[in-house]
Amino acid sequence: MHGFIEGKNLVLDAPVLTTAGFDYLRQDLARLLKQTPDAVMTFTSRIAESALAEAGTTPLVFVWVDDPVKAGLVKGYSRPAGKATGVSNRFSEVLGKRLEVLRELAPGIRRIAVVGPTYQPEGEAALAAIRPVARTLGLEVMEVGAYASQLTLEIQHAIRNGAEAVLPLHVFSTLGYQRLGEEVATLCATHRIPTVFAESEMVKAGGLVSYGTNLLEDVRRGADMLVKVLRGANPGEIPIDQASQFELAVNLRTARQLKVRVPPAVLARASHVIR
Repeated sequence: MHGFIEGKNLVLDAPVLTTAGFDYLRQDLARLLKQTPDAVMTFTSRIAESALAEAGTTPLVFVWVDDPVKAGLVKGYSRPAGKATGVSNRFSEVLGKRLEVLRELAPGIRRIAVVGPTYQPEGEAALAAIRPVARTLGLEVMEVGAYASQLTLEIQHAIRNGAEAVLPLHVFSTLGYQRLGEEVATLCATHRIPTVFAESEMVKAGGLVSYGTNLLEDVRRGADMLVKVLRGANPGEIPIDQASQFELAVNLRTARQLKVRVPPAVLARASHVIR
């Protein structure tokens, strides 16, 4: 791609960095950076923040980051002015749209459980984006903090306490959480609870609906930026790539199971329809 061929003029080192223990993440990154790479590409805000702290002068390209300015990764969108640049998926901005889509599918709901790392800065930013939209839509938000390992238990608890819909804050198709996302989709479908996900992969796995960026396309755009850096461009002068295209996916099989009527207007906007 772009003239780079692995094994010929490109050495790609992609170790598995676990999210199960972020206390050890910087140690893993430090070991990687001892190999003096020409650039580092990271995924998610937390890994990008740790990499930036450890990378010294090594250029950094990040993907799957909500707001890189608020996260302290860059100073601005048009001119990052540092050693990092990358792709913003505008996760918090899109959360309000997820609520609107869920309301279209299930106009009778009143209480929605927002479940995930609400105790982390990115979780707090997500809730700040959700609250005003929820008020406008007449929704009561149940804010449920949960580690990934506790997610299904906390969702069950929220359902027992009157949650009529679920909005997970996790992006399950990243960093090994695919199976957990499938468990959440199955759990909510079993209890006939509408759930809106961030990614279409979870709708294909049985979730009702999703709205967000295409994760693979985010990575491709990040790879294009990485190529520029490897060719000598200053990451501080490469503007942040802000997502402008979003996918709406709907699973009609799940809708039938939940007795949810999908309006024609939603189907007309959908990028993916699982029949």
